[in-house]
Amino acid sequence: MAGMLYYPFANAPVPVLQQAILYWDDLATVVAPGWEARLTDRMKAVQDAGLYRPLEADQAFDPFELHKIQGELGRALKQVPHDELIPPTQPPNGEFSTLHVGKLHKSVVNELQRQKLVYPHPDSSSRLVAAPALLNIVVSLIAERIAADNNARSGCAGPHGLRPHTDIRTAHRFNAEPTPGHDVTACWKVDLGPLLPVPREDVMISDLVHFRTKYDAERRRLMLAVDELLHQLKQAGRHPQDAYRLVERELADATTELKAAARSTRWNWFTRPVAAFVAVAAGSGALAHPNLGAPLTALSGAAINIATTQLRRSVSGAAQNYLYLHRTQNLVGGAA
Repeated sequence: MAGMLYYPFANAPVPVLQQAILYWDDLATVVAPGWEARLTDRMKAVQDAGLYRPLEADQAFDPFELHKIQGELGRALKQVPHDELIPPTQPPNGEFSTLHVGKLHKSVVNELQRQKLVYPHPDSSSRLVAAPALLNIVVSLIAERIAADNNARSGCAGPHGLRPHTDIRTAHRFNAEPTPGHDVTACWKVDLGPLLPVPREDVMISDLVHFRTKYDAERRRLMLAVDELLHQLKQAGRHPQDAYRLVERELADATTELKAAARSTRWNWFTRPVAAFVAVAAGSGALAHPNLGAPLTALSGAAINIATTQLRRSVSGAAQNYLYLHRTQNLVGGAA
């Protein structure tokens, strides 16, 4: 288990919020001073539920000096056409083309200004105007370093661990392609997000929190089982892409076993096929489905009513580790 570290923005989109609430210990984002006033209502609801971990420079982490990220920064900048890195001539409104100075070390700000990749926002001394591509690069590198440093201290599987995650394809690529020999997350390079179902966007945050609280022991069992499986695959030297497929197969097998148990007891069950995307960072690069930038969706499968103890007793101990996954599939299908 661990917290989800969403990037590159401080406010996570609704599907990401849903996934963080349903599965992870909490949600973390990188914020700048005054972040409280900029939270969306849904983010505030997550905060009120005690599931939000804001990471502010000088408090949660020390701004990274240029020499610590210069290699990764230079390598990432070379992957993007220069025209896409040029900041807009007119300062935009909103956060999508501005960098908060508070997130960056002065040496990094000076270097970006020297390369004419940013300029001070005329209406805010705390912001830098930047192209969206540059914002993705810089904040992705910050998220990478925060997660790596944090996990080196406390481990990546405990409640203080952080697993970077984004729904922005270019931001994912920069995080998933570190300099040779540098592990992005200090864990492994497999993004579990595509395998974790989330409901419609109109589901209330409070309802998801209630669902999580009611079945929290099963949530923990699910995430611990997946973590243990990933650890075994890593120890066996499995390629991250193979690991993703094996975890996907494990979850599918558990679904099949529970479907068979449901049929044997003549309970009603139904299928609701939904899309899934694959995002696996390989050792020397990233493998991503073209829909990576789209809202998170759920793994195709059957939503089964498993709310009774009779079904719990009718499946193997291994499958019981995945009961929470099937509860969320049931939630996604609208029969919670």
